[in-house]
Amino acid sequence: MDLRQHQHKKMRVWKAAAYNQVEAAMRSIMISVYAVLLTTAAQGKDRFKIQIQVVNTQTGQRQFAYAVPETASRSTTDCNGSATATGIGGTATATGSSNCTTTTTPGLPARTVVGSIPQVYVHAIMSDGKRVTLWCQTGLRRCGNLGSGNYAAEIDGNSVWIYSFEIGGKRQKIKYRYAGGW
Repeated sequence: MDLRQHQHKKMRVWKAAAYNQVEAAMRSIMISVYAVLLTTAAQGKDRFKIQIQVVNTQTGQRQFAYAVPETASRSTTDCNGSATATGIGGTATATGSSNCTTTTTPGLPARTVVGSIPQVYVHAIMSDGKRVTLWCQTGLRRCGNLGSGNYAAEIDGNSVWIYSFEIGGKRQKIKYRYAGGW
């Protein structure tokens, strides 16, 4: 190996070492940034934890209706045919037949669709003695029909997350909204 190749090899080793040091420093900085972000995110959403007493739960249905406009009738026609042409001298004669079928799909009249969305109303006593009605509507979330008893809960504004347990022992967190007092 001549001097030039030796110097070139030393330069590659030196660049690789420098690159590894920069990469390690960047990795360390990124880990620190992630740790700060996670800590900040966890601290930014503190919820007030309490015990509540559920007195009873009622279920109901919210009725809704919407209009569906009428639709127009539609017709399609399919044709097939054949023709034969014969010519003698300067005169030509054509004979043929065609067969067409028209299919019509009738339109639908305007109508009103009526439906319902299940809802749950929980009557509870908060840890400060205040009697509240908490509301949950199924559809976008799971609502629970809670039995009477004490439950752990978290409050965040007008939202209350109540913790309950399924028969299999799995803990579930159900979101309710404050709907008023009773």
